[in-house]
Amino acid sequence: MSAYPQTLAPVLDPLTPVQREAAMALGRVLVLAGAGTGKTKTLTAGVACRIQMYGMRPSQILCVTFTNKAAQEMRERITSVLGEGQAPFWLGTFHGLGARQLRAEPEVAQLHPGFDIRDADDATALIRRLMKAMDPDTVPEPDTGKKCDVRQVKKMGERIGHMKENLVTPEAAPAWVRGLIERRRAARQMVDVEGWEFAVRLYQIYQATLREQNAADFSDLLMWPTLALMNDRSYRDRWSQRFTSVMADEFQDVNRAQMLWLTYMSEYSRELFAVGDDSQSIYSWRGAKIGFIRNFVREFDGAKLFKLEENFRSTHHILQAANAIIARDPGRIPKTLFTQKGDGQKIEVLTYDYASDEADAIAAEMGRRAAEGVAWHDMAMIYRINRLSRSLEEALLKARIPYEIIGDVGFYHRAVVKDALAFLMLAACPDSRQSDEAFRRVANVPRRGLGAKALGQIEQEAQDRGLSLCAAGTMATLPAKVRDSLLAFRETVSRIGQIPDMRLCDRLDTLLKETGYYTMWREAASEEGETALQNLSELVGLAEGFTRLQDLLEHAALATASPNERGRDRVQLMTMHRAKGLEFPHVFLPAWEETVFPGMGERNYEEERRLAYVSLTRAMQQATISSVGYRQGVSARPSGFIEEIPAEHRVTGWLRQQGQSKRRETGGRFRHTAAALDAMGF
Repeated sequence: MSAYPQTLAPVLDPLTPVQREAAMALGRVLVLAGAGTGKTKTLTAGVACRIQMYGMRPSQILCVTFTNKAAQEMRERITSVLGEGQAPFWLGTFHGLGARQLRAEPEVAQLHPGFDIRDADDATALIRRLMKAMDPDTVPEPDTGKKCDVRQVKKMGERIGHMKENLVTPEAAPAWVRGLIERRRAARQMVDVEGWEFAVRLYQIYQATLREQNAADFSDLLMWPTLALMNDRSYRDRWSQRFTSVMADEFQDVNRAQMLWLTYMSEYSRELFAVGDDSQSIYSWRGAKIGFIRNFVREFDGAKLFKLEENFRSTHHILQAANAIIARDPGRIPKTLFTQKGDGQKIEVLTYDYASDEADAIAAEMGRRAAEGVAWHDMAMIYRINRLSRSLEEALLKARIPYEIIGDVGFYHRAVVKDALAFLMLAACPDSRQSDEAFRRVANVPRRGLGAKALGQIEQEAQDRGLSLCAAGTMATLPAKVRDSLLAFRETVSRIGQIPDMRLCDRLDTLLKETGYYTMWREAASEEGETALQNLSELVGLAEGFTRLQDLLEHAALATASPNERGRDRVQLMTMHRAKGLEFPHVFLPAWEETVFPGMGERNYEEERRLAYVSLTRAMQQATISSVGYRQGVSARPSGFIEEIPAEHRVTGWLRQQGQSKRRETGGRFRHTAAALDAMGF
């Protein structure tokens, strides 16, 4: 082991030999950091070594991450180790650092100093406006939906973004798209020729408009500096000579533009320190190219590879299950996680008939674990897609278990669910002031021409006459078209609200049909529209369990309150993508069925395998996998990933039922006798 200055002892002494060797290595270095193997600690130590051991100045170290949060955490870690002012000056996200580079020399993008940056919403709004301004005959007919609707605008924005990620300028776009079409035809793949050709024309107009406005979108922030690095030798020398080292976190997630940017920025120093894990590459749909990390050693002569395989998070059974699944990824860089934390608990594998049975069983088990001393926040449910959360939330609510959804809003927080409940409330008492908030929410959904000015007039009319907003809307002085629309709306909701002996779920379904709410989302013909319709279907089904509106609204209100109570000990719910980078003592993995995970259709099967690996390695002490035979109207069978877990590392059913549970307390506040547990319904 190489000697190092005593000032680095607090940083390097706690590391394992391979972590220490990696942190001290110079040149082109790939640190293949398996899940839970101390990636950030090694990267931080690498920065410290370059400053204190090799004399590099913080201002000459470029350190790039994928999120602002990760950049801030790294800055804080380095500062705590080296002191104030010692963190790399160029530490941030790809887009953030690209923006700084472009600010310094905006002319490479044909921009002027002080240019504006358009965020994703601004860029989408501009694309929509440009499309609607074009000759309608030149806009292609979409496969579904209408011309210039949300889905088509989104698709065109994605295609422009795809070209920019591949460093295709507006001028080069026609030839590039011709090549793309030819390649797909040669591979006998479906290709939207008219749509891609239109995207080229739109891209040229869009980019010209941005330049006229002296503005750049997010993709521009990296594309133009990278193109300048590629094509202008003096520009490349000027920038690459600024840095004595380039360091990149989450290297498995880089796309083509990011890879080239890193390569050129490190050309002069020949110092590229990359940290990542090809087994955790789960973002191909965002443009990530797994080949860059897998080919790193072949790409750079003399590159060094360090494998971090000692996992400090999980127990042996969990790691062996994850190792077995990921070992079947044919292109992976071989590595095997191991741990000093002991065997721990075997993976629990459970099957149920229906999703509600599965959710109730998980909630009951969470209650038992809380009673044994496990804190709510030490338990997490991790699922493949957001729409699976509804039945899980319902079970937690019934069991009075506090929870929080990470990276998404809870079912009853979702706008479409709130809208639907507002229609019910308005239908129940249109002439009562109690329905005023419901009126404010849905009177103009779908659009009925009710703007802020008209609503203000209705508010004044209601105040003057002592009426509800719904009643005042038919009396206020409004444009004839708006007034007629509100009269029809009031008649519809009042009539449906007065139908006798109508089930609550049927009343809701009828309201959504006759007010045009279903139609609005169907015509959106977008992923958002499909999700909205799925959520509405879930709510109508949920309403079957209630006979009184008051009970449903109370249920929703309680559900809405609990996830948002700050500072409360709560179970964590999230998708597999959101779970990356997190860890929990107890992890529940529902809906491991072939139809959901890996799923049907065009999903990347090997990336789904990597998602299974990521999900399992979030668990520190206990992992529980479950599946059902019938979900959302479709029969299902257990995911093939389950059978890939060796039998010696899994058990069928709950461990506690087999007398194998050796759970230890992890800080919970709850202690209950058997009688108390029975009373709680566990």
